[in-house]
Amino acid sequence: MKMRLRALSILIVALISTRVVLADDPPASQPANSEGQVIDVSDKAALDAAMNKDSVVEGVVESAAWSQTGKVMTIRFKNSSESKFIAVVFEKKKEDFNSAFSGDVTKALPGAKVRIRGTIKDYRGKPEIVIDTPAALTVVEPPPTTQPEK
Repeated sequence: MKMRLRALSILIVALISTRVVLADDPPASQPANSEGQVIDVSDKAALDAAMNKDSVVEGVVESAAWSQTGKVMTIRFKNSSESKFIAVVFEKKKEDFNSAFSGDVTKALPGAKVRIRGTIKDYRGKPEIVIDTPAALTVVEPPPTTQPEK
């Protein structure tokens, strides 16, 4: 009985602390960009046009990993080989993101279709959004429950 109560309380805490939001559209309070559109990670021209503007960028996460030093997590996207778009989270926000994504954001994101809200900046010739809060990272479609065999 104690094990069931413990498991139930852990599940409740996990559900309450999870801030992953499934959404079809960005909230009206946060316009996607000046034209009101979501930019696909593969659309280099649209990313370039949105440089230094608040935008919403959408794509399927290829990988999410912390650097060897642990100071920055880089989120890379499928179909972004031409645009080179990435999103990053800095170490000071690591606990916030891990808490919001079931304890380990790097395991929760690969394969998921996400929307990133923020200002697109140029970093070494590549478009990038620095994500400061978990609310700026929305899971539109969760990753597949089974990974394809290699």
